[in-house]
Amino acid sequence: MYDVRNRFRSLRTSVRLSLQFSMLYAVLSALVFVAAYWFTDFEVRDWVSDQMRGDAGTFAAIYDEQGEAGLQTRIAALADVSFENTRIYQLQDAQGGIVAGNIVTILSDDVSSFFEADALELRTPIDEEVAGYWMRRDQIGTYTLFQGSGNHIVAEVMEAVGIALGVGYLVVVGLGLLLGVRVGQATEGRISEISQTLALASKGDLSARVPRHHNENDDLSRISTGINAALDQLKRLLESQEQISNDIAHDLRTPLQRLRQRLEMMRDSDVAIGDDVDGALQQVEGIIGTFNALLRIAQIEAQDRRARFDEVDMNEVIENVIDLYEPAAEDKAQKLTFAPGSSPVQIQGDANMLTQLFANLVENALRYCPNGASITVSTKFSNGQIQASVADDGPGIMPEDRQRVFERFVSTDSSRSSAGNGLGLTLAKAIAEMHGASITIQDSMIGTEFLITFEV
Repeated sequence: MYDVRNRFRSLRTSVRLSLQFSMLYAVLSALVFVAAYWFTDFEVRDWVSDQMRGDAGTFAAIYDEQGEAGLQTRIAALADVSFENTRIYQLQDAQGGIVAGNIVTILSDDVSSFFEADALELRTPIDEEVAGYWMRRDQIGTYTLFQGSGNHIVAEVMEAVGIALGVGYLVVVGLGLLLGVRVGQATEGRISEISQTLALASKGDLSARVPRHHNENDDLSRISTGINAALDQLKRLLESQEQISNDIAHDLRTPLQRLRQRLEMMRDSDVAIGDDVDGALQQVEGIIGTFNALLRIAQIEAQDRRARFDEVDMNEVIENVIDLYEPAAEDKAQKLTFAPGSSPVQIQGDANMLTQLFANLVENALRYCPNGASITVSTKFSNGQIQASVADDGPGIMPEDRQRVFERFVSTDSSRSSAGNGLGLTLAKAIAEMHGASITIQDSMIGTEFLITFEV
């Protein structure tokens, strides 16, 4: 017994569950089949009782129409033609004498509902298959009618029903067990695929994915989809971290080397130390700014600030940005304007982050547009969406660079002659995604247009 239990516990979970459910299914099926057998037996017996009740009504009608002679003749005829004494009759007169029928034993008024065959004597031998009779007593005029129906008919019917139910039960349970095991094996196969994928991922193989099965939309498919999505996101995050490390190593090498050179010059020379210190401080500030920008991007991508969302008027945010950068635009003879839409543009968000978003876009336009350029910021509400645009008539961005400019440390200025660390647009995209918005660069005949779309 202990060995059987250990073998059962050692089975795969899905197969073990399938066997347990098959056992439960077998027990429930047995209860249903037993109930069906009992109900069939009850109905057959009720049918026999109804048949004798109907015959008693027929005899009463014959007595009313044909009198005593007709009643006696009909009962005598039925007793004579009763095959193998399937049906038995006894008609007694008012004095208790037998006047018709095939029952020799004189029955009393308190006859029981069932008589053993051995307790009755008939004119002809009782068939050996008949074990007893269900009896009925009726009063017809001055006569007492006893009639009985052999139980062997019901026994044969129930034997056939029992065989049919038994065979059906074995077939149903066998098929249920077979299908249960097959389903368990199929489920176990898919669970094994999930386990193998997770095992490979835990060993560092983030390219592993749970295979998708066609035409399946069950719980395991949804779990597989979720696992694959999680692995995709994990892979993207790790690739992003790897890219950040490479970019930091690449982009901070030059300012660090410059800082080192300035410090060496300060060490070796007593002349113009003030200018060298100022230059060194600028380099340090640039490095600190890069790290702060990277930190803010990481925090935004992790969505740590969404709990601080509140109702924000986007027009008000943009007006503040315009006021902030108007002096810088005037220094380059650039025209910076704001064209708000006629509809209110209220969203749930972080006002400081949205200010940073539009400040980065405006600053990017001011930096790369030549003197005298025009920069227009506009908003509008359309089809359940709030759209904000930052457009300029500057040199524009080549189509092949429109996705790259949102990556960390990427700049369309290959010489890196302009100020900046290449993180402004990356930060802008991160803020937009934190607010559930998309940011794209639109096709334009002249200049560049950044379009930010918020779902309301």
